[in-house]
Amino acid sequence: MSKKIVILILFALIASLFTSCNCSYVPESDSHNTESSFSITSNSDNEKPEEYYTAFRQGESSVSLYLVTPYGMYMNIRKYIYYSEKGNTEYIKLCNKPACNHSTEDCNAYTGAYQIGYYKDKIYYISRRDYYVNTLNCMNMDGTNHKEIKVLNNSCFSTFGYFHNGYFYYIIGTPGVQAIGVTNDDNNLYRVKVDDNSKPEVVLTDDIIFNIQRFIVVDDIIYLTVYKQDTTAECFLYSYSCKTGALTKIADNWSGNGFWGKHYGYCYLTNEGIYKYNVETGEVTLEKAIKFDNHGYCGARFYPDYIYLIHNRNDDYRALREQDLVLYIYNWDYEIIETVLLDFINKGKIGNFITDVGNYIIFASDMDNKPDYYIDKSEIGTDKFAFHKIEN
Repeated sequence: MSKKIVILILFALIASLFTSCNCSYVPESDSHNTESSFSITSNSDNEKPEEYYTAFRQGESSVSLYLVTPYGMYMNIRKYIYYSEKGNTEYIKLCNKPACNHSTEDCNAYTGAYQIGYYKDKIYYISRRDYYVNTLNCMNMDGTNHKEIKVLNNSCFSTFGYFHNGYFYYIIGTPGVQAIGVTNDDNNLYRVKVDDNSKPEVVLTDDIIFNIQRFIVVDDIIYLTVYKQDTTAECFLYSYSCKTGALTKIADNWSGNGFWGKHYGYCYLTNEGIYKYNVETGEVTLEKAIKFDNHGYCGARFYPDYIYLIHNRNDDYRALREQDLVLYIYNWDYEIIETVLLDFINKGKIGNFITDVGNYIIFASDMDNKPDYYIDKSEIGTDKFAFHKIEN
């Protein structure tokens, strides 16, 4: 991959990086909230284990952008939080303030945040005040009662990280800018408890943090992908044991385009295929070779039911790479079940896959706006398979 293409991809990544008790409310109708009313209620009849809602969602289009909660789905779009009951239903700004036009910082839906998380009936988010103060905040599930909990640090650099089971894990800096000569602000990986007054603690200190691409927490192990000095197309893979303090390089070629579970890790390497890492044996195997004559740029999203490979067929680095996307849906036997062109993306806009919310796969024709298309997973592999428009 040429350096120009790599840098373009990194700029796009950086842009994408910068979501019992009952609660109901009725928002005012406006140009964003097209329905006259809706309610938010915890669905106690269909609740999953708490960790299903609080653990970091690894396959998202962007880090900590989307929340699946007992109350429904929440998405952070340009620093405003939108609510959808099921993910494939209309996304509405999370505000019930009378006479609010939902376009200013006074709106309840506004957070100023890039990262959001869910824990124990609260939405948590990271924002900045006075330019250099990074703060942890929370709000009710209906958008009310915004509250600053604690200051994380004073830095002109933003905090990059995600919420995971009651903690916010983060570094100070922005992964993805190493190709243009910028490294992260310090060499620490931090975490902080979200629901008390404790201070942030250092989890790991090492110079690899300066060039980190991504990190994933699985129980007491943290997996880190770290950019090589000579390329940003592939990474070294490290594991860190929170119990023993051992930091180990476990693979020379890996990608943050992947997924980690307790026993296996998976990643997709561009124009090579899907690799699997066996946690017990340390063995890396090529599970499925995937090559394209016109390889363009590909990204893989790994979910319990399917693997989604999004293939950009345009090699021209000057073009918007999201204008020629094909979605391949694989089962976990690595067989292609569906192939479909994302033909709904608005011309001149960046659209793409958003997430898998269980029954539905969610897409946006414009990533600067709310999701507007979905696939019903029950239709995969049938003659009913199609993109559906998200309606009220």
